Amino acid sequence: MKYQYLVVSDRIEDVQRADLVLVQNFEKAKEKLKKKVRAGAGLEVQVLQARAMDAKNAAKWLGQVGDLYRFCKLARCQLVLTSGATSQWGMVSGRSFDALLQECGIEPLRYWQELERWLESRLARRVTAC
Repeated sequence: MKYQYLVVSDRIEDVQRADLVLVQNFEKAKEKLKKKVRAGAGLEVQVLQARAMDAKNAAKWLGQVGDLYRFCKLARCQLVLTSGATSQWGMVSGRSFDALLQECGIEPLRYWQELERWLESRLARRVTAC
């Protein structure tokens, strides 16, 4: 059998080895990412972070997601917005994702198309035999 997989990390330091790296705070991670990021990397942001924030911090979070998206475009990376859910109760609907993307200045249709192409390209490199 063949399995497809992504190498995922929650450490910015792993951005050169991992396919997908969780970015908790773009403002704090920006300088490290500028030095270490490679084209084709995925940078993940979880909606779960914003759910526990007050309005002021949620607004900052939305701004950071928009900034990270623009950074990804310049660095030829892929923003990956996820729910961060650990149960069905933490899941986010497609319409909510689209609304968040629009609020961050990201065209949802274009984002989903780019994400699909990125995911296909990453998984095509990670097929292994068992």
